[in-house]
Amino acid sequence: MINKLFFTVIMAFFVTTCISACKDKDHHTAVTGVTLGMTEQTLIAVGEECTLTAIVEPAEASDKLVEWKLENATSAGAVGLITGDDGTATVKAKANGKAVVTVTTADGGFTASCEITVDIFYPSAEEELSPDFTVKVDGKKVFVYRARVSAYPENQIWPGYQRPLDQTELASFCYFDADKTVNVEIESKKKIEQLVIRPLSKNIRPVADGNKITFALTEPCQLAIEVNDRHHALHLFANAVEESPVNESDENVIYFGPGIHRPGVIEVGNNQTVYVAGGAVVHALVTARNVKNATIRGRGILDGSTFGRNDGNIIKIENGENITVEGVILRDPPAWTLTMFNSQNITVDNVKLIGLWRYNSDGIDIVNSNNATVKNSFVRAFDDCIALKGYIPIDNAQKNIYDVHVDNCVIWNDWGKAFEIGAETMTDSIYRCSFRNSDVIHFVNVALDIANGNRAHVYDIDYENIRIEAPITDRFFLGAPDSPEKLDPPSYKGLIGRPVMIYLYQETFWSKDVQIGKVSNIRYKNIHYASSDDAAQIALTGYDAEHEISAITFDNVTINGKKLLNIFDRNIQINNYVENLIFK
Repeated sequence: MINKLFFTVIMAFFVTTCISACKDKDHHTAVTGVTLGMTEQTLIAVGEECTLTAIVEPAEASDKLVEWKLENATSAGAVGLITGDDGTATVKAKANGKAVVTVTTADGGFTASCEITVDIFYPSAEEELSPDFTVKVDGKKVFVYRARVSAYPENQIWPGYQRPLDQTELASFCYFDADKTVNVEIESKKKIEQLVIRPLSKNIRPVADGNKITFALTEPCQLAIEVNDRHHALHLFANAVEESPVNESDENVIYFGPGIHRPGVIEVGNNQTVYVAGGAVVHALVTARNVKNATIRGRGILDGSTFGRNDGNIIKIENGENITVEGVILRDPPAWTLTMFNSQNITVDNVKLIGLWRYNSDGIDIVNSNNATVKNSFVRAFDDCIALKGYIPIDNAQKNIYDVHVDNCVIWNDWGKAFEIGAETMTDSIYRCSFRNSDVIHFVNVALDIANGNRAHVYDIDYENIRIEAPITDRFFLGAPDSPEKLDPPSYKGLIGRPVMIYLYQETFWSKDVQIGKVSNIRYKNIHYASSDDAAQIALTGYDAEHEISAITFDNVTINGKKLLNIFDRNIQINNYVENLIFK
């Protein structure tokens, strides 16, 4: 009896256990959500990694399988994503930009995301860090580069030798991207006695505390921060966040990631893109010859410092069509920096030029081209900053210059002209062009210049909403090619600090066209010059009765707040071959 009872109890326990086990086997605990533990993360160096772990809820969920996805990238190859079998993913920084990593549960399709920002501030050790400034943006350190610039407005006829380094100095610059208001903190290595942030029109109101400078930026801009004087200034380039990423593996993309690169001369083909990522310094000259639909873009630096005077331009567009140059920094060209010859439909946007210290180092030269736009850009040049020119024909094709528009630019000119038409005007017509909404923060000779030394008829040109700050006057000289000493001819002294100049002449040093041109229908509107000289003069000089200057309008043009009213104003100088001046 006892054995039978014992057997019955054992069997009952066994059956109950089996039933319970079967019930547990059939039970499914559903997923109710997933988190990552972080919603944003910033990586600041190439190769830096962070690990994301998917936390599936509840902990006892039956199916914890997840899928990872990289999306919404704002820059090509900003991050790499490596997924594991344990619900983790490793994100690795590759280039400046942003991306979103999203995890999705297999059970229920629940998602969680983390925005990854890659801000790479430190390039190769070959790039020298500026000792003059440190910069932080929203608490993150930004790499501060160096560039050689002109120290004083000293010039000589240049063929045969290069400019002496004792006329130059080292300045600083930095760049970053932002899509929101940011706080900038700058520490100067020298004591701050005076502080100016240009353009003055930006109305940046910094707070200086000891050697530290702080201010907020609400939009993309280009600034010059001058501690005590203009020498050894810091140039700050705040970009919008880059859009429309390129595909690094695309066969039509020539890609340069962060670091130092020395490819030499780059020949761009049809439908190709040269991409210079943030953190990259590319020692190269880029040529787009007989090319359509090409792009040169990025946030990094194209550097011409290792090339000789006759090697070329940092970017040269020749017989090009539908070409875009966007976002890059161009530093230390052999001669002219960014040129376009006999080209059309060219866009230059948010390009920064710095380190133009050598003789004849123009900024942007638009030569016998049409339908070109230069906007949102910064140019600091020893010679002319942005110039429209008619030059010696290429392939016997002599094109007129028209529909060229410059808008929202910041100009620092160390010797030549800020905005120039000429001095080469070897074309029949230069017309329907404009310079608008810009700041000339430093210049020496002439801010807005038309130097017609050849046959062109220059007409229908608009200058509008331009602020001109005080000129550089210290140590000005022009040297003679047959004299080793520095000369300072009185005839050149009169050229310092002119806001506007138009003059006609024949057979220039730069071109030998024997025909003489004329100038008409030039409009200056809302031009404001803060001069160090109340008597600063606008000079208009025609050539003769057949080659004159006519129909020039001055609409709300002021010098130190005083509006120009008529031809008898002491700030206007004209000769007998100027007629029909209009004042508003």
